[in-house]
Amino acid sequence: MIDFTGCILIDARSAGSHLPRQLAIVAPLARADAALFSLRIVDDTGDPRLPRIAQRYLARLISVSPAPLGQRLNDAIARCNGEVLIFPGIGNATSAEVLLQLANEVAEGGFDAALLPTLHRGPLQRLLARIRRLPQSEGLCLSRCWFERIGGCDPGHDDSALDELLERLRACGARVKAGAPR
Repeated sequence: MIDFTGCILIDARSAGSHLPRQLAIVAPLARADAALFSLRIVDDTGDPRLPRIAQRYLARLISVSPAPLGQRLNDAIARCNGEVLIFPGIGNATSAEVLLQLANEVAEGGFDAALLPTLHRGPLQRLLARIRRLPQSEGLCLSRCWFERIGGCDPGHDDSALDELLERLRACGARVKAGAPR
């Protein structure tokens, strides 16, 4: 393992009622070493409960203008540091250890990006996720260098912003690891 800095970004609008559960899974990374990982909640809702939730999980709240998810993420990333960007995906991050291992693999240069293992495997789970309007993405960990190289997220995409980002990464020849780390 090498030293790097990582930024974990969770969009409050996309996460909805799943936000506290999502934060509970990833917060141990930021708590264990605040110099290594920062935890950010991207908010365009103005929900008055979010500052209290952010404080509970030692996350920083980044307020952005209402816009599609792609634009919200671009705005938030412009205001945070981190060599490795982590988008846990709603309901997909299963443990802080898995995120740490994938972030290490990306930081070490073995991969330019890594997909987080998905929990929505079967057709019924995928249908339910679509009905609940959860983002389609499995969750993504990628180097900031590649994020900037391909111009970030498409600002016009909403629910499919991370899926479209992944498609462009692959089209540009980025080495993408699929599945759980070994």
